[in-house]
Amino acid sequence: MKKAKLLAAAFAATCAFTFAPVFDTGIAGVDPVRTAFAQANAAADYNATLHALPLTTRAYYYSDWDGDFEMFRSHWTDISFYGNAKAPDRSIAKALADYSRERSNGFGATRKRLLSLAKADWRERKQKGMSASPFYGPYWFVGEIRVHRADSAAVSFLEDNILHEGGFHSRSVIIGRNFDGRTGKELQLSDVFTNKYVLAETLKTQMKADGIHERFMENNEKTLEENVDRMTKDGSLIWTLEARGVSFYFTPYMLGGTYADDAYFTTLFFTEYPDIFKKNEKTGEFAWLGPQGYCMDLQPYTAVKLSEGPRNEMLKVAHENDRIVIEHNGKEYRNDLKAAAIYPTFVRCSDGRKYLYVDYEEPAGKYSAATYRLYVYDLNGASPAFVGSYPMTRLASSLKDTAVRQWYVMSDPDGFYVRPIADNEFVPARWLRCRVGKDGRPEVFDGEGAKG
Repeated sequence: MKKAKLLAAAFAATCAFTFAPVFDTGIAGVDPVRTAFAQANAAADYNATLHALPLTTRAYYYSDWDGDFEMFRSHWTDISFYGNAKAPDRSIAKALADYSRERSNGFGATRKRLLSLAKADWRERKQKGMSASPFYGPYWFVGEIRVHRADSAAVSFLEDNILHEGGFHSRSVIIGRNFDGRTGKELQLSDVFTNKYVLAETLKTQMKADGIHERFMENNEKTLEENVDRMTKDGSLIWTLEARGVSFYFTPYMLGGTYADDAYFTTLFFTEYPDIFKKNEKTGEFAWLGPQGYCMDLQPYTAVKLSEGPRNEMLKVAHENDRIVIEHNGKEYRNDLKAAAIYPTFVRCSDGRKYLYVDYEEPAGKYSAATYRLYVYDLNGASPAFVGSYPMTRLASSLKDTAVRQWYVMSDPDGFYVRPIADNEFVPARWLRCRVGKDGRPEVFDGEGAKG
């Protein structure tokens, strides 16, 4: 289908969606003239401006059995460019493809090793007459990717890996990956900061201001500071390059803590510590400053700092039993809702408005199949507020495909991909493009395969 026909179909569906009250879901339509004008300007400025990158992640699921018993349950995730990369973005597209190939090989080795250990553990238990259930359940490996930035200057994400190798406790391994969006080179601390010694001192100062020393093991502040110095010197710090600064992550063991301690994180913002970040020699601007409008995937139960002013502006999303709990600026919002899983993303528009977009996996009911819906929350008031629920999802693949799940990465509030679901008038569209509207709702302005 030609592009013009696709646009016509999408806009026709948009109009039908907007004016048919029986089927109205609150998704806003957009003036096609305004959209075409904006797209023309965007195409003309593509090479000259900082622009968001269209990316996807794919999770691959496995279950390995030995007879009637599951030995090893696992999934790992890769990341790739969505569609054909234009000339300025081909280096980063290749870098992400190379990274994913490397990650695939690494997972293959991990799966082989853990499956062998699981079988050996199970054989030993049977020989000793221990529980008929293998080692408190199967061994497992979970490998997620949380994208914190995706634009033409930088791509940054966290590898969030959890391993269970028998026993009572799992093991968490977090890795930060940061790439130059122009060259595809993987960035080092020396590419972003002016001096490692100054970085270490600033990091320790901010960690103390954040109260990390108070939460840490008693009388172990010296060990914490020594470990920060060591990791800064040898380059083993875990960090992500974000639009407004750099965040650092520490597991308890990294700082000399124990399993009972919480994980720690802190953020150094460009405007708060201007002297420690490298600047563009020609313009004097921060070399790695991101766009005003950006998006950032969130890890459930882990707080993030949203800005340097106010410093204590924090956001945390938790999925507890039959509800979601959102904490923002010291205020809590609870949304009672049955969900098998959530996929939360913080959204900051170029005019400063802030929202939380969450994909919910709704479990199957007695007469309905499992499905996803997109929920939107407003973060601009005194406390978080519910905006609405919409029949669309950033899950790009079918829910019926349990072996592979592909997700659209939300990198730009002014242009992100979703897929309509069954009760959406845009069905059978393959995809829709949206932008965040004035009230936070997704506005549809493009699509492929929409009826109308």
